[in-house]
Amino acid sequence: MTNPLPDESLALAVAAKALGWQPRWARRFNTGLDFFVFDVGDDTRNVVVRIGRPEQASVLVKGTALRQRLRALHVPLPDTLASGIAAGFPFVVQTRLPGTDLGNVMHRLDPPSLEWIAVSVADAQAATERLGKGTRYGYAATAQDAPHASWADVVDAHIARSERRLAGTGLFPDAVTERVRSHFSRHAAALVQMPAIPFLHDTTTKNVIVTAAGEFSGIVDVDDLCFGDPRYAPALTEVAMLVHGGPLGYVRTWMDRAGHARDAVFGFYVSVFLLDFMSEHATTFNGNEAVTRAEDRARLVDLFEQSLVA
Repeated sequence: MTNPLPDESLALAVAAKALGWQPRWARRFNTGLDFFVFDVGDDTRNVVVRIGRPEQASVLVKGTALRQRLRALHVPLPDTLASGIAAGFPFVVQTRLPGTDLGNVMHRLDPPSLEWIAVSVADAQAATERLGKGTRYGYAATAQDAPHASWADVVDAHIARSERRLAGTGLFPDAVTERVRSHFSRHAAALVQMPAIPFLHDTTTKNVIVTAAGEFSGIVDVDDLCFGDPRYAPALTEVAMLVHGGPLGYVRTWMDRAGHARDAVFGFYVSVFLLDFMSEHATTFNGNEAVTRAEDRARLVDLFEQSLVA
């Protein structure tokens, strides 16, 4: 018999036992792909309870250790208040940063606020880089655990994942993956030469927490890093901005602050992430299913075509 999936009642029990405090409510965030994440609180305080499946216990432990190392480098992350096992599920309780995901407020923020947030994210990435280069590549909490021998292998695996998802939905033409594969072949030699630089891979319109007044609060949901080309993160963010009609100047400010080149390889990364966004349509992630609409799929194909031309 398997355990039921983590829910609001478990999040309430975790907070009560771990902190000796009885919260009144728990609400699940609807953006979690890997973990079950809840905002838990009452009228005076709230915390974030992150719960994993039993097989994810080591991921949460390694993630907690990683966040401690990053906080020592002044990367703006929430503090860990408690961790352990409840009803067979591993959990971590963290402070709740004030505000919401950038994507929820970006359309009403003024340019100076967006510029400051972009600079803050670029500086957080620069602080992360001070962990030091690795010799292996890909997603891991430590350099030695990175799974790939080259950055080209990481990008190849990313494209392959999108191919598998797209094959399962049949919502987009097969030619989209073939065309990305063609561009991958053109850039493979450059990708192989990339150093293994550590970076925060999901600081996009999600996980960058901003107050309603446009103040940068910090970054959340950091359980691992990516080792490779740090331009992968702003490329993903540019795709999120394109898809949701966000301010593209935000990414330009980030790139300028970091000294990143906006070259053909960066443009290729944009195409890779557009393919990734296509593959998420009608795919279920940890109980949160990606909605698919014909007009959204058509817009993705149009953006994809533009990226290949650029």
